[in-house]
Amino acid sequence: MSAIGFSVAVKDEMARLLPRPDCCARAELSGLVRAAGRIAQDAGGMLTLSIRTPHGTVARATYRLIRNVLGLQAHITAQKRRQLDKATYFSVSVTGDGLGDALAAAGIADPTGEPRDGPDLKECCRRAFLRGVFMGAGFILDPKSSYHWEVSLQDRPTARLVRGLLGAEGIEAGLVRRRHEYVIYLKDAGAIAEWLHLTGAHQALLSLENTRIYKEMKNRVNRIVNCETANLSRTINAGVAQQEAIRYIDEAIGLGSLSPALQQVARLRLEHPEATLDELGAMLNTPLGKSGVNHRLRQLRRIAEKLRASEQDQTKQR
Repeated sequence: MSAIGFSVAVKDEMARLLPRPDCCARAELSGLVRAAGRIAQDAGGMLTLSIRTPHGTVARATYRLIRNVLGLQAHITAQKRRQLDKATYFSVSVTGDGLGDALAAAGIADPTGEPRDGPDLKECCRRAFLRGVFMGAGFILDPKSSYHWEVSLQDRPTARLVRGLLGAEGIEAGLVRRRHEYVIYLKDAGAIAEWLHLTGAHQALLSLENTRIYKEMKNRVNRIVNCETANLSRTINAGVAQQEAIRYIDEAIGLGSLSPALQQVARLRLEHPEATLDELGAMLNTPLGKSGVNHRLRQLRRIAEKLRASEQDQTKQR
């Protein structure tokens, strides 16, 4: 599913929910109006409410809410935003003498069409309002790509209202201004998951949680593989350095000049270049642990370093 496709799927899921009780339906319509609505008044004082959306399911949900909450008959029209634009935009509009009173009774706007701060939002209504806001002006990135949720609003008071309602639900959101819009955003997977749960988008929540589990498992496997690769690389590099030191000692003074304990470790290392320290220790006449074998190999490297330093001094004196 594409990033845009996931956002559409979330809105489709929300649009198919039937808010209950009536107070939640009013709150959801209020959120839609605040996020994507326009209330205009003509010269004769007649009000018109219009809500534009590119989503057919959201348009149908808006139509249903206007009928159930305001008791008015709305009209849906479809049009292209631009002549060459492939996307279809839907406009849900309603007009009439009783619109102002209906909006006022629902707590959405005063009789002149001026938006109110919102209806008296109880806990259930807060969530319905936030759902309406997202359907009107929200976007969520497919979690397979990244964790990002945002709502773009036209005015600061609405942005502050939405951010405050999220805060009341325990979700801390960021707020930035982007051109002429105020963007509220979430980038934490846990916060986005909580928001999906609160607003009733349970299918989207399940998809996000599945993705989170997959990503966490993948990251864990990658960390283990990287750690094992790093350990193997260090073991190989250390083994190569040990062999070089032993060969230098053999060429310079001969391994027979070493103590029997160092001779045995040196010969085993040359014979088994890929063996671990534990494996080398088990091959000794008197088995040693990892630390004991490592101690003897360090002694061999120090002997090689002293021999190299002595050779360099002799070369300089010449």
